[in-house]
Amino acid sequence: MGLINRFIPKSVNFYDLLAELSENILDGAEQLKDLMVKWENLSECSSRIHLLEHKCDDITHKIISELNETFITPIDREDIHTLVNSMDNIIDSIDVISNRIHLYKVKKPIEFGPELAEILLRQMKLLTEVVKNFDAQKNSIPKLVAIRNYETEGDSVFQKAISNLFEFETDVVELIKKKEILELMEKAVDRCQTVTIVIESIIIKYA
Repeated sequence: MGLINRFIPKSVNFYDLLAELSENILDGAEQLKDLMVKWENLSECSSRIHLLEHKCDDITHKIISELNETFITPIDREDIHTLVNSMDNIIDSIDVISNRIHLYKVKKPIEFGPELAEILLRQMKLLTEVVKNFDAQKNSIPKLVAIRNYETEGDSVFQKAISNLFEFETDVVELIKKKEILELMEKAVDRCQTVTIVIESIIIKYA
């Protein structure tokens, strides 16, 4: 792109791209919840989530590419860059979780796995609502607070899951596998909270 063209304003709707990214992450969270509850067709579920992760990568790369080529952006390009990467981290976590379940050939469903997956799903539903209305943020703060409250709930469920695991899992190898997956699920929940911090800082900046 020539220097002159770079300074010609482009019509890029970053809000639409962010909403598309969020919708696909939500899809991944729904599929992870389904996997944790039904515990069947693990390979197929993992493959579907992996395809979603690739799709989210494509959207992320498109947003970053457009940032580099667009002179005027609705909010600071650094804020968009931070937001999109923090969102992409969530689907990365979901992909790793489903991949580990399939790769490790975990024998039985993970106790408290469905509960953690449900918390993640509820976070993503709220986060998607916030992102889809990013240009009208006045009603977003209560939803961001709710997402953080779910993170606190997730910490409590994670502690119960680990306690239960060490008390009842007699197969040491399975214990190690399940412990890692539970830790990855807690990390995914934490990453949703990280996104709320990014969004809240943007709201404060433009209030």
